[in-house]
Amino acid sequence: MATPVILIVDDDVNLLKLLSRLLGVLEADVIMANGGAQALDVLDEEVPDLLLLDLAMPGVRGEDVLEHVRSDPRFDTMKVMILTARPNALQAAVAVGVDDWMAKPISHDEFLEKVRWLLADFYL
Repeated sequence: MATPVILIVDDDVNLLKLLSRLLGVLEADVIMANGGAQALDVLDEEVPDLLLLDLAMPGVRGEDVLEHVRSDPRFDTMKVMILTARPNALQAAVAVGVDDWMAKPISHDEFLEKVRWLLADFYL
């Protein structure tokens, strides 16, 4: 069975490292992008199975990344989960299309449960 590819996008390097460590139990290929601009660079080369995306980032915002992937048919099957400290910003993201979301700070167990659910095809 194929190994899922997960792209984590956040401007908090410590959170990127934490999430990457948590995802280690899933035996997924994890790519980290420090901010929206770096995420767009990665997405030019990769089509992940799951995008874990912060909304509030300087420069290229999470909403910009989300609009980019939702307008490109290469990402039609990619799942998107928003991670945000601003749940009130979710309305715009949901309108563009997300599969799930979590408020920061995250619960480690709930985070892994949601990721497993989003990638259920890989873990059946």
